[in-house]
Parts: sequence; structure tokens; C-alpha cells
Amino acid sequence: TLIHRRDGFRAHEDSVAKLRASPVEIKVFYELKSIDGGDRIERATIYDNRSKAEETIEVDHVLVNIGFNNSLGPIKDWGLELEKNAIKVDHMMRTNRPGIFAAGDICTFPGKLKLIATGFGEVVIAVNFAKTVVDPKAKFFPGHSSEMESHAPGAAPVAAS
Repeated sequence: TLIHRRDGFRAHEDSVAKLRASPVEIKVFYELKSIDGGDRIERATIYDNRSKAEETIEVDHVLVNIGFNNSLGPIKDWGLELEKNAIKVDHMMRTNRPGIFAAGDICTFPGKLKLIATGFGEVVIAVNFAKTVVDPKAKFFPGHSSEMESHAPGAAPVAAS
């Protein structure tokens, strides 16, 4: 049984289609109230968040996927330019405040995709540009890791061919 607090899923369409075509029982507008059992999980009490009607179901396992809270909290008061509850950045991941950079789900820019993979890339961009603020003599692009020498004690130098 899959319970979900609303009737829409924030997942890839193909994944949702496969779920709906599977034998999994889907209960939308349901939330978890309690998990019960002795030495192991045996049942869960769930409730319809519209009617508050409760139901106890037998379970072997409970997997919780709670998502994230995209509240900016006190960051809203920093004087940063915001758009749809996200910090606006440019192509260098700079905010409107000098020396403040943002990357990942907290920021937005034209064409933004909120994906883990793109977030990692945004962090690399932000860190490299931030380095030039901290050290104006630093290069934005420090080079490829395959071209760097290892500085570990006793390590052989690594060079690209």
C-alpha cells in the first residue's frame, strides 16, 4: 500500500504510470498517524487528511519519503533578490549582494532544473567564482583534476598525457 498526502505525484511521468499499472494499492489524501507492533512492525494507522477517517492496515515494512521544506527562513531578511521563494542568481551563481553566492534548490535562474545532478554542477561554479572573490589572484578555472599533481606524502605525481 502506498499512501500520499495529495492526489498528485512529483515524480517522472513514466514512474507514476508504472506505479499506477502495478498491483500496488494507492491511497491518496492519506497520511501516517502511527506505527505499531511487538518485536517488529505489524500495522500502521493511516488517516484521510480531508475527512480525518482512520484506518489500520497490516504492514511488514514502512518506508518514509518526506521530501524537503523549501522555507528560506531568516535568509528572506538578508536583502537578497527573490523569485518564487528562491534566490535569484546569475550565470556565475552570484546573488545581488556582493560576495554571496547560491547553488542548488535554494536558487533560481532562467532555465533552472531542480535536479541533484545540476545542483552539484552549480556548487562547483559557485565555489570557483567565490574563490576569485576571496583571492582576486586566483583563476576561475583551476584546471582539470587529471592535470593536477597529488600532494599526498609519498604519492607519485599524476600527469595527463
